[in-house]
Amino acid sequence: MLTAVYTRVSTGVQAAEGHSLAVQREQCIHYALALGASQADIRVYEEAGASGEDMDRPALLALLDEARRGTIARVIIKHPDRLSRNVADKAMIVRELQQCGVELHFVDVPNWDQSDEAVLLFHIISSIAEYELRQIRRRTLSGKLRAAKGGQYMPTGIDPYGYRYENGKLVIVDSEAAVVRMMYRWYAYEQLSLRAIAKRLDALGVPTKTRLSKNWSHATVGHILANPMYTGTWYFNRRTTRKALRLARRVPGLKRSNRRIVVGWRQPSDWICIPVPRIVDSDLAEAVNARRRSRARARTAKAKRHLLGGYLTCSICHQTWYSAASDDGKGTTQRWYRRPPEAVKQTPRCPYRCKRVPAAAIEQVVWRELVHRIMKSQVWDDVWAHLSGSAILGDDSGATDDLRLMAEQLATIEAAKGRLATLYAYGDLDMNTYTVRKREAEIRWHALREQVCRRCIAKRTEAMERKAEREKIEAWLLADGDVDPGERRAWVEAVIDRVELDARGESVHLTVRSRFEL
Repeated sequence: MLTAVYTRVSTGVQAAEGHSLAVQREQCIHYALALGASQADIRVYEEAGASGEDMDRPALLALLDEARRGTIARVIIKHPDRLSRNVADKAMIVRELQQCGVELHFVDVPNWDQSDEAVLLFHIISSIAEYELRQIRRRTLSGKLRAAKGGQYMPTGIDPYGYRYENGKLVIVDSEAAVVRMMYRWYAYEQLSLRAIAKRLDALGVPTKTRLSKNWSHATVGHILANPMYTGTWYFNRRTTRKALRLARRVPGLKRSNRRIVVGWRQPSDWICIPVPRIVDSDLAEAVNARRRSRARARTAKAKRHLLGGYLTCSICHQTWYSAASDDGKGTTQRWYRRPPEAVKQTPRCPYRCKRVPAAAIEQVVWRELVHRIMKSQVWDDVWAHLSGSAILGDDSGATDDLRLMAEQLATIEAAKGRLATLYAYGDLDMNTYTVRKREAEIRWHALREQVCRRCIAKRTEAMERKAEREKIEAWLLADGDVDPGERRAWVEAVIDRVELDARGESVHLTVRSRFEL
C-alpha cells in the first residue's frame, strides 16, 4: 500500500513565505517515514499554481482516483489549508478519503480528529461567533452608509492603485495612474491576457501598491480593468459579501487579515455613487469593456446542498437514501431524498417500495431536533461557560471585583465612624470637630453606597441582557435557512451517526441516532 504526500502552492509569494513545494515535501516525507512508511512506498502529488478554493486540481483528482482504487493507505499533508481553503470542499474530500479507508494526517495538526466533543464544541463556537460578527457588521455598515450618502469616500485599508487617500478624499498618484492607462491599452489594443500583462509589469520592474509583494498577479490586473473607479465613479453598497471560510494569505507587513468574498449584488437603486478623479478616458474604458464582454463565460449553476446526504437510511432495509434535485422547467429546483434504484429483475431489498420525500421538510425536522438536543446537553453549557469570559458576551469578573472592593470601603468608613464616636465619648474630640468629621464620613459613605447600587443594577441588567442574547442566538439557530449551510452540515457530521427513516405509511417517521451521548 502506498503513502501519498500532497503538496500545493498557488503563487510564488507563498513559496517565499515558507509554503514552497520543497518545504512541504520534505516535512511530509519525514512525517511519513516516522509513521513507518518506506521510501519506495511514498508517492508525491504536487500542485504548483493551484488555488485552494478550486476543486478542479489535476494532482488532487489523481490522488482521489488512486484512493478509490484502494492502493493508498494514508495521505499526508503539511497543513489543512493545503488540502482546501473551503470548509465544504475540505469536508467532502475528507469524507471521501475516509470512505475509501484512507488515513489522513496533517503534519502541523496531529490528532486532529480524535475527540468528537472537541469537534462539536469548535463548530458551535464558530457558528455563534459568525452570528455576532453579522450583528457587528450590520451596525458598522449603518454608519458607513450614512457617511457614503454624504459623499464621503470610505477607505478600505489599502489605497486603490493609482490613488492616495488624503484629507478624506482620493487624489491621483501620477506614476501609478500612468501604469493603469498602460494596462488598459495593452488589454484593449494589444489583446494581451491578464497574465501576460502581469508578466510584462514584472519584466518592467513596476512595483505593486504595497511594494512588499514581489509580483503582479493576473487577479489584480483583472480587478483594475473591471473597476469603474478608474472612469470616475466609485460605488458603495454595491455588493453583498461574507467572510471567507479561511483567511487568505497575507502580504508581510500588512495589518489587514479579515478577507471578505463577494456572494451577490444589490439592486442598482441601492448603490451609492461617489465621484472620484478620473484616470482612464471613456473611449479606452469602453474598448476594455467590449473585450471583457466578448470573453465572458457562462456561470455554472450553484451546487445543490443536501444537509443529510449520506446520513439518511431506511429503518426497514437499512439502505442509504440518495439525494437528488430536479428542475421543473420554470426556474425552480426541487430537492428530494429517495430510495436507491434497483434493477427490474432484481429482488427488491425493501418490500415496501417507499417513495421519495421532500428534502427541505426532512432537513428542517432533523436540524431542529439536532439543535434542541445540543441545547439541552452539557456541551451547550460548556460553550456558554467558554464564551462568558470572551469578548463576544463580555466579562463580569471586573464588576464583581469592583463590588467587593466597594463593600470593603463601606466597612472601612463604618469603622472610622465608630472610632470617631469613641474618641468623642472619651473627650479626645470636641463637639465641632466630631460633627465635621462625622459629616465627611457620611458623605463618603452615601456616595460610595450610590455607586454600589448603580453597579448592582448594571450587573443585573447585564445578566438579563446575557440571558436575552442566549435566547436570541438559540432562536437564530432554530430559524430555517438562517445558519450557513456549510456550518449546518458540519454540525451534522460532528454529531449525527445516521437518521433512520420509515416512509411506509402516509406520514414519515424519523429517528436521529447520535455518534455519542449528549
